[in-house]
Amino acid sequence: MTETLLNYRDSGTLGHASPLRVQVRVIGALILRDMRTRFGRKITGWIIMVMWPLSHLLFLMIGYLIAHRIAPVGTNVTVFIGTGVLPYILCLYPARMIMLCLVQNQPLLLFPPVTAVDVIIARSILEIVNAFWVVALFCLTLFVLDIDFLPMRYGDAILAILATIYLGFAIGFISAILLKLVRAWLPIQIVLLILAYIVSGAIVPITSVPEQIRQWLWFNPLVHSVEWLRGAYYDAYGEGVLSRGYLIGYATMLIFIGLVMERAIRGRLLES
Repeated sequence: MTETLLNYRDSGTLGHASPLRVQVRVIGALILRDMRTRFGRKITGWIIMVMWPLSHLLFLMIGYLIAHRIAPVGTNVTVFIGTGVLPYILCLYPARMIMLCLVQNQPLLLFPPVTAVDVIIARSILEIVNAFWVVALFCLTLFVLDIDFLPMRYGDAILAILATIYLGFAIGFISAILLKLVRAWLPIQIVLLILAYIVSGAIVPITSVPEQIRQWLWFNPLVHSVEWLRGAYYDAYGEGVLSRGYLIGYATMLIFIGLVMERAIRGRLLES
């Protein structure tokens, strides 16, 4: 990464290229550096990074299967638990890793072509690719075990997965900016993410919660991720609770706030 940027600077390539082309090249270099730093130069490093959230997903599923032998909804407890655990892996795992990207790559911000947004986007692309691999391997594992995990509505399932990843990117984006300003934000955010998952309806259906409590839980965007994904498996699931517009709007608002913050305090982000 460092050699690439130095070569661009010395050759004058960045000076003559369009801003968009420069940003694409910088993000590409950042992705390659992130891959080599985290995964190493061998495929085994990448396999470990993908298998870690996958094993976490399977471990949670096994624990839930042991504790809940009867599904609260439907007849297949694996489907119910799987649709509740997947949003955790697709949203909170990427959000946590994206949140750390600016702190971990602080020296790169000293290069003129590199901005905080470039670093965040590079890390996000890598985490999104990992998330898709986790989903694919999870479904393949269930297929090998002869467990039917196919949704009734493929379109809704795909949109729910994309929206959940989008939410994870948004949370990670604004958290990365906040963590650079307030180092105490790391434990706070981790606790908030865990609490958001606990009250997301992944374990206990949100419709079984008393109305007074449900009104407050509705504002948790992860609730809508779980309801959206489960709605692809169960008929009439999520009616009266699910708001796709709220989920997308919430994530978009976080990204907008993060962009405004990054622009306003860009100078402070360069400080160690």
